[in-house]
Amino acid sequence: MTQSISLMKNLISILLVGILLISCTTNKESEIPNSTVALDFINSYINNCNKMNKAISPIEWVKENLNATSNFKKQLEKLITEGYKNNPELGLGFDPIFNAQDYPEEGVELESLDTQTGYLIVRGKKWTDFKLTMKLKKENGAWLVDGCGIINIPKDKMK
Repeated sequence: MTQSISLMKNLISILLVGILLISCTTNKESEIPNSTVALDFINSYINNCNKMNKAISPIEWVKENLNATSNFKKQLEKLITEGYKNNPELGLGFDPIFNAQDYPEEGVELESLDTQTGYLIVRGKKWTDFKLTMKLKKENGAWLVDGCGIINIPKDKMK
């Protein structure tokens, strides 16, 4: 009987150690930015832009997007609104999410990711000279896009 209890205690100890190891690994992985969120965000935005006259405005698109932080949404709207105040006809004259007038219609892929800072660089799939800096930030437990193009990206990080 005591041998069964001892065996049971050992099994419970092994089980608890296993659960702790798994939970620690899972928590550490969630602390590392995942480029998938950024790639989904920007490639989905490209798909919207490819719709031409059926595309929704950047402000509306970002408001509906679940992969952007609330700060990103606020800064984009502020930037575009100020652009139209300063130049009612043209606005900014470029897309602030791309930091360009043109974009790679076929989409982008990951070039590099700095897991320490959350900054990443994407490049055009066929237009490899097109490069764009993005930034991921954890908000409410999820990694989200907090910077892209000229929104929340310092000048020294822009591509």
